[in-house]
Amino acid sequence: MKNKPLFILCGILLSSSVLAEDLSAVFDLAQTNDPTFQASRQTQLAEQEAKPQAQADFFPVLSATSQHTAYHNSKNTQGNAASNRINYNQSSYGLTLSQPIFYYQQWVNLSKASNQVKAANATFAAAEQDLIVRTVESYFNVLKAFDALKFAKAQRKAFAKFYEQTEERYKVGLIAITDVQIAKAKHDNAYAQVISAENELSDQKEKLAEITGQPIKQFASLRQKLKLIPPEPADMTKWVETALDQNFSLQAAQYTSDAAKAEVRIQQGGHMPTINVSGNVNRQTSTPFNAKGTTSNIGLQVTMPIFSGGSITSKTRQAMHLYEKNQRDVETLHRQVKSNTRQAYRGVLTQISQAKALKQAIVSNTSALEATEASFTVGTRTIVDVLDSQTNLIQAEQDYAYARYDYILQTLRLKQAAGTLCPEDIKHINSWLVGKKVK
Repeated sequence: MKNKPLFILCGILLSSSVLAEDLSAVFDLAQTNDPTFQASRQTQLAEQEAKPQAQADFFPVLSATSQHTAYHNSKNTQGNAASNRINYNQSSYGLTLSQPIFYYQQWVNLSKASNQVKAANATFAAAEQDLIVRTVESYFNVLKAFDALKFAKAQRKAFAKFYEQTEERYKVGLIAITDVQIAKAKHDNAYAQVISAENELSDQKEKLAEITGQPIKQFASLRQKLKLIPPEPADMTKWVETALDQNFSLQAAQYTSDAAKAEVRIQQGGHMPTINVSGNVNRQTSTPFNAKGTTSNIGLQVTMPIFSGGSITSKTRQAMHLYEKNQRDVETLHRQVKSNTRQAYRGVLTQISQAKALKQAIVSNTSALEATEASFTVGTRTIVDVLDSQTNLIQAEQDYAYARYDYILQTLRLKQAAGTLCPEDIKHINSWLVGKKVK
C-alpha cells in the first residue's frame, strides 16, 4: 500500500509560548502513562518476535548429552564364602547436530510470521491515532466543562440582576408578585446549574487523568479567532480512496487475513515430506579398565507422513474456516472505513456551517434580549420573555463554543479514518490554544 503525499496533512509546527501543561505536554503524558496505549505497544513487541522465531527453524540444532554410570557386580565362588567383586564406572559424552533441508511448513510459516508482524505494526499505528483522538477529545471535554461553568455563572449573574429588578418593581407596584416568583425560580435553577457544572468539570478532569496517569491542573483555552477550514482536497471520494489505501485498522485486518491464509497452507503441508541432515559424535570411557571409544555417524533422514488419523485434514478445514472468517472481518471493516470517512467529512462541513450559523445567532439573540428588556421596562413584555431571551443568548454562546471544539474533533476523525493522523497534528492544534485556565 503506497502512501499518497497529497493527503499527508500532519500539521504545521508553529512556535508559540507553551504552557507547562498544554495539549502537547498532556499528549506526552498520555503516551507514557495511558495503559491502553502501553498494552498495544507490548502487544506489538510480542508479535514482532514471530519472525525471528520462524527464522530460527531454518538454522541447525546442536545438542549435547552426558551420562555417567557406576557398575557394581558380585560373584560367589562355589564352595567358598569369598566373593569376587567387580566395580567400574562408565561415562559417555555426545554431540548431535541436525540441519533441516526441506520443510515446506517452515517456509510458509515465515510468510505467516511476516504478515503477523505487519499486522501488529499497523495495529499499533492505529492505537497511536486512537490515543491522539482520545486525548484531544478528553482535553476538549474539560474545556467544554470550563465553558459550561462560565456560561452557568453568567446566567446566574444575569438572573440575579433580573430578580433584584423585579423585586424593586414589585415594591413600587409596577408588577405582580408572580413575576418576582418566576424570577426567583429562574435564579435558583441557575444556581443549581452552576453546582452541576462544577461537578461536571471535576468529572471531566478525572477522565483525562485516566489517560495521562496524573491530574492536570493547567489548561489552555481555544483562541477566539479561529478560521474553520474545509477538508482539503474538497472531494469526499478522494478521502474515501485514501482511507481504503491507508487506514491502519483496515491494513491490520488484511495482514491478519493473509496470515490466516498462510496457516491453511501450513496445515496442508502436514502431508508433505521433510528432509533433515543429522550427525552425532559419542565418546565413551570406562574405569578402571581405561577403555575408551569414539563413534560418529552422519545421515540423511527423509520422513513421509502416511496416515495421522485425519488430524491434518481436520486442522486444514479448521484453518480454512478461520481464514474465511477473517475475510468477512476485512469486508466489514472495509465498509465501516468508507462509512466513517464519509461521516467525518460531512461532519467537518456541518460543524463549519453550524459554527457560522451560531455566531450569527449570538448577534440575533443579543439584539432580541435588548429589545425584550426595553419592552419589559415599558410594560409590554413579561419577565418570562426577558428570562427566556437571556437563556437563548447563553445557549447560543455555549453552542457556538462547542461547535468549534467539535469541528477540530471531526477533522481529527477524518484524518484518522484516512490514515493520515499523526502526533504532529497535536502540535498544530496546540498552536490554536492560548492563555491558561486553572481550577
